[in-house]
Amino acid sequence: MSLTFIYPHYLWLLLLLPLVLGLGLAARRSLTRLRFWSSLLLRTFILLAIIFALAGVQLRLSSDTLTTVFILDSSDSLPADERARGETIILNAIQNMGHQDRAAIVVFGEDALVERLPFSREESSLSRLASVPITTRTNIASALQLAQAILPVEGARRLVLLSDGRQNIGEAIKQTEMAAARDIELLYLPLGSPPGDVEVWIQSLESPSDVRQGEIFDLTAIVHSTIQQDATLRLFEDNSLTQTHEIHLQPGDNHISITINPGPMDKPDMGSFRRFRVQIIPDYDTRLQNNQASAFTVIHGPPSILLVEGQNGDGENLANALQSAEMNLARVSPAETPTTLAELAAYQAVILVNVNALALPSGVMSVLDSYVRDLGMGLVMIGGPQTYGAGGYLRTPIEDALPVNMDVRNKELQANLALVLAVDKSGSMGRCHCDNPDLNQTYTRAESGQPKVDIAKEAVMRSASALGGQDYLGVLAFDSQPHWILDVNHLVDPSTLENAIGSFQAEGQTNLQAGVQAAYEALKNLPAERKHIILMTDGWVHQGDLTSLAQDMQSQGVTLSIIAAGEGSAEYLAALAQTGGGRYYPAKDILEVPDIFLKETITSVGQYIIEEPFYPLTTMPSSILRSINVTEMPPLLGYNGTTAKNTARLDLITPRGDPLLATWQYGLGRSAAWTSDLKGQWAKAWLDWPDFPRFNSQLVAWVLPAPKVEGLSSDTKLIDGRAVITLDALDKSGRPLNFLEASATIIAPDMQVQEISLQQTGAGKYQASPAVSEPGTYLIRLGVNQGDQSLGQLTMGLVVPYSPEYTTSGIDRGLLAELASITGGGEMQSGQDAFTHNIPSAATAREIWQPLLL
Repeated sequence: MSLTFIYPHYLWLLLLLPLVLGLGLAARRSLTRLRFWSSLLLRTFILLAIIFALAGVQLRLSSDTLTTVFILDSSDSLPADERARGETIILNAIQNMGHQDRAAIVVFGEDALVERLPFSREESSLSRLASVPITTRTNIASALQLAQAILPVEGARRLVLLSDGRQNIGEAIKQTEMAAARDIELLYLPLGSPPGDVEVWIQSLESPSDVRQGEIFDLTAIVHSTIQQDATLRLFEDNSLTQTHEIHLQPGDNHISITINPGPMDKPDMGSFRRFRVQIIPDYDTRLQNNQASAFTVIHGPPSILLVEGQNGDGENLANALQSAEMNLARVSPAETPTTLAELAAYQAVILVNVNALALPSGVMSVLDSYVRDLGMGLVMIGGPQTYGAGGYLRTPIEDALPVNMDVRNKELQANLALVLAVDKSGSMGRCHCDNPDLNQTYTRAESGQPKVDIAKEAVMRSASALGGQDYLGVLAFDSQPHWILDVNHLVDPSTLENAIGSFQAEGQTNLQAGVQAAYEALKNLPAERKHIILMTDGWVHQGDLTSLAQDMQSQGVTLSIIAAGEGSAEYLAALAQTGGGRYYPAKDILEVPDIFLKETITSVGQYIIEEPFYPLTTMPSSILRSINVTEMPPLLGYNGTTAKNTARLDLITPRGDPLLATWQYGLGRSAAWTSDLKGQWAKAWLDWPDFPRFNSQLVAWVLPAPKVEGLSSDTKLIDGRAVITLDALDKSGRPLNFLEASATIIAPDMQVQEISLQQTGAGKYQASPAVSEPGTYLIRLGVNQGDQSLGQLTMGLVVPYSPEYTTSGIDRGLLAELASITGGGEMQSGQDAFTHNIPSAATAREIWQPLLL
């Protein structure tokens, strides 16, 4: 027994006692000794009683009372017979508790309910438990919190948890730590049966969050079965049964793909929200609550695609496939390609079909690079004889934007090419424009424009950029005699090359044979796969014996191509190039010469066009190849040789290991490279392939940007039974937009509509958290206004799955043992353990200030 005080600060009044005693002694007069000391003691006692009453004095007495709160799990994860067993254990234990003991009962599932407050055995009249909590989840934490709240403060205190321990909401450990701090013991009695029941459940239904109109896509249902059995899978679209599949389930996870062809939309301008729900009906099962799952997809209006055809009809098959997928298509020739970023921004993707780089308008390649990198749009290059390396895209902005390099190197470290650039530096290569010659090779000259020899210097630099370090390069300038500007050797650095070619000037007579002969002698003994001479001249010299020299060169593996420098060049040069096994380029515009040099060098460097039959090979799963069996792809007859970049994704390759379909993210956008064609030359067998339209639509769809409203971005997540909707709003300069009116319309699976407003939580940030409980798909339409002006509307979805209560079974003994050990408790062996007096007892506090005050 001891004394305690509710308001101990009043005990400072005890300092008045010496004053009372002093005054009493000082006032002593004629009183008898007995009367004086009796009155002084009485006054002192009265003062003590008043001070103790003010301080809230309590008398603490030891107590032998034990109060036990039984906490019974009534969630759906617990079989009915096990719940009944737990109820019986509780009622039997109460019937046998001591006279001074008390019992209370809490029943819980997702929430917790008090069945009975603490009562004695004499007050017990229970025959069964009547409380019915929400059973779709297990919240042990809320049950422990409620049980602690109804415990008295005196006597011994104990909690008895009867559960399978399968909590799926709340944090029970925190509540147990609070109980341990208050000297409350926790015992547990495991209820439930070990896993072993036959069970089938759908773990999830996966679907793309956004697709374009006409895009065919797949849903993937992941179905788990504990045994091998047959089942029926049903698909509902917007609550209408659309597909039924008979399937065979294997033990474990089964991935089932369902193809969706969404068809046209009712309101293409607004987008379409499609709800999907799958239901499994197995031959054998235990629970029905976990036999369905939901998903959603937002279908946006048809994209605008710009298709650039190298030759009329090159993109015909591709265009038909995309139009069948309901994509808006504009077909133009290379010369008609938009040249500004503003014009290109009207399209979500650009497709180049067998387009030669020289055919594109000047500067458009740089614009396309920015179009993908900075605007986040898409770019696809389709192969053919006039594109990739063979089409002159090496070292161009288009090459930067694509996932492949146009450079094709052989795998061994040896030279692909030994090249001599032979440049005519005779006087006619100065500022000369010549008219067409007569049969006697006579012409008239007029000084005009940039010297041809200066243009030749630029052409040499462009050609060198297409070579690798193992290649050979020589630069020969000739007039009446050959002059080696750069001896034939491995490629030098650009600054050395630029210094070497800067000195020669246009002067002297022309001796073509001497120049070509010198180049031939330098090449014929070099160790290179290909040996080639590019001759730039206007040809104003008598032909001499060049034809026989060209024939001899070709027999020794040295080929000759000729670039005729300007309008008025000699007519015999074309025949000479053909004899030399090379190509002839009539450069009517002298400014075209550098580009022609580059193209000719690229063509000579590697095997840019590979024509041989082959079957495509896959290297990894790809969304472009979704629902396409690669082993059933028809053969192809050729492709453009390229080299994949380090960070590119190789969706398909050739048997040589070269890229066939490569993709990557480039800045904000995406680009793809298909190195074969899509017409009758290399892909003839593909035109009758049933999956040809699907392949093309999925290829183009992959590069399309995700639909969005400028400046607005939103997200929604399911957190603790609430749909947390967030909105970020920025102006065109990237600054936060504040004080907007943002509202959300939420349409539940049962089509009930709820309107809520988002509250601003930060600079340009808005949020709302409505409660959602019914499993299924919720449609959320978010509207954002600034005053009377609408900034846009966003469509989102949220899938609320069935409760995790139905995905597991058995007893989580680990959690139950951990909870008990925190308080020093353990597993209860029988109902009698609930009232065993083996734990510390809190003393009873009784207030006695009333009699003291009296």
